[in-house]
Amino acid sequence: MCSVDVVADVEALAAAVDEDTIAVVDAALAHTRPSLHQLPARAWIAVPGEGQTPAEAGAIDTLLASGWQHITSQPMPILAEELLATIQKLVRRDVFGLEKYVSWGAEVRSYTLEDAVDRDDAVNALAKDVVAVGLPDRVGSLVSVIADELLANALYAAPVDEAGVRFRAKDTREQKRPLSGRDLVTVRWATDARYLAIEVRDRWGTLDASTVSSRLASGGKQAASSGEGGMGLPLAYACCNQFVINTQPEVVTEVITLLELRYKPTELARSASFHTFTGAFSS
Repeated sequence: MCSVDVVADVEALAAAVDEDTIAVVDAALAHTRPSLHQLPARAWIAVPGEGQTPAEAGAIDTLLASGWQHITSQPMPILAEELLATIQKLVRRDVFGLEKYVSWGAEVRSYTLEDAVDRDDAVNALAKDVVAVGLPDRVGSLVSVIADELLANALYAAPVDEAGVRFRAKDTREQKRPLSGRDLVTVRWATDARYLAIEVRDRWGTLDASTVSSRLASGGKQAASSGEGGMGLPLAYACCNQFVINTQPEVVTEVITLLELRYKPTELARSASFHTFTGAFSS
């Protein structure tokens, strides 16, 4: 689908890229030049240079704090799968949907919340369904945390008024609120025995993906000190192996988390991969 050029170092890469380039960089080299992603390119992607070895957590934190939008932390063969999905989304400019991460034919289950207080029921139903298909309780526990935090973000942080104020942020979580129109929130999940994917979508499109990476790098401390939000997204990020944000500003935000099911946690990177995409949403 596109030509591939290989260059020897960061300087040669910087000289070779243009606005149509998808640049793939050794994460260790990118760590020494974290501002590299500010050069013109369609996308900059940092990957583990050794392939068989996960990216170092310190390098990932540096790249997150510097605003990189694509950081793959997992070793081969996961790296190849993740890189292929990422580049396909960029080349095709088709970014929404968890289907891009699981095998064709995987059953996708969906829950649409009718009221804000349905959040707990949706989380419990999802966790039970995950365990019912044969996955261990440990995965069910991670799913509960991830879904709960992503739903809280969609229900209470996403809505804004005409002045841009997040007017639902201080609502009590026990307060009933029927959901319709832009307030509708949808949860979907699927597994193909390689990954378990969880997708939460809101109709506001107000998540500023350009600032999320620095929030994740700080573990939520920056968000808490600046009043931008709590620990929800950083906690969800800490529980998964890949964290993906798809957005069409002021239209929709979709957050997808992936749990790797084939390998022990000790065989994977300590920090999850991170990707943000902007595209046109088609309902």
